[in-house]
Amino acid sequence: MHFHLLVSAIFALTFSSAPAFGCSCVPPPPDIKTAQALAQWTADRSAAIFEGSAERIELKWPLLEAKLGDLIPADAEQDPPVMQVLFEVSRSYRGTQPKSILITTGLGGGDCGFHFEVGEQYLVYAYADESGRLSTGICSGTARLEESQANLSYLRREPIASKSIVRNRPIAAGKVCGRAVRAGLDFADSQVFLLRVGNKSPIPSDEAEPARDGSFCATGVIPGKYHLMFINRIEDSPTSFVFFPGVAKSSEATAIEVKSDQANSELVFNVPPQPTFSVSGTVRTSNKSALPAECKVALWSADPLSFLLAYTQDVAPSGTFDFPQVLPGKYWVFVTVDSDAASNWLTRKVEVDVDVRVANLSLELIAK
Repeated sequence: MHFHLLVSAIFALTFSSAPAFGCSCVPPPPDIKTAQALAQWTADRSAAIFEGSAERIELKWPLLEAKLGDLIPADAEQDPPVMQVLFEVSRSYRGTQPKSILITTGLGGGDCGFHFEVGEQYLVYAYADESGRLSTGICSGTARLEESQANLSYLRREPIASKSIVRNRPIAAGKVCGRAVRAGLDFADSQVFLLRVGNKSPIPSDEAEPARDGSFCATGVIPGKYHLMFINRIEDSPTSFVFFPGVAKSSEATAIEVKSDQANSELVFNVPPQPTFSVSGTVRTSNKSALPAECKVALWSADPLSFLLAYTQDVAPSGTFDFPQVLPGKYWVFVTVDSDAASNWLTRKVEVDVDVRVANLSLELIAK
């Protein structure tokens, strides 16, 4: 039950038991020693540069936008999710910018997506893909206006106050510590994730791994409000998924506030026992041919705050599949093909409510 999709951080987070939040940026050439040279190097790599305010942020993903029953690609790497940000442009330095412009960025984490907040002012460095769509990320030089003084001076042809490269002052971060509590639970395969309230990306902002006694601590947390999620896995399959203070429904979750240089150190995260149910069925091809290699079935929570709750299972050559332990909830179900033949197939977005054992679920792969 391993499902590794490297295109998007959300797939890696959802279908891997060891999420990674790192992003590696190409450093400036070693001969760049001054703020002027760094500002020029940053500008030279960009197709469009502008100042603007983030007015609207949306998660764009064909799987999310498709209606139940719609055909979607069985190639899960096709059309991966992105964040789409609408900017009100106040000043343009490169490229012909209309008053409003859409910029895409990654979800965050390993895909180097930039985290924008509605109402904030930014200096945006964007690059264009083959279709001309403008995108940006944390490696481009994009930053809040107050963190971009040297770059703004260069672009405005003003003297740069400091000739040396000035690093942004780190934000005074907070700390979230507490203890997950449930008698008899082995916390070795557990994680606590922090999802920033208002952030449209499903990628958590921070994580902490509980010790054997359930104690956990996330440090360097940017101030703001967060939902905490607890996940326990057995063989990569979630067997516990609850929100702080210990509820299964995101609508009943309590957000915590993280303040600068302060620690939430007395949190008690109750983890109640949760039932699980089996989900089984059959996958068939529309043309009655054999199933393609590396065919899988995925169950993905339909709750926007529960995107980390997902399961995958290999499909047997006979077309059967069986998930032995699935937590209650509403899931999207679809077939994926993770081989060279993936682009030849479509599947349908199906929804299923798991509150009892689900059997005889019928799914289809449609040949293009």
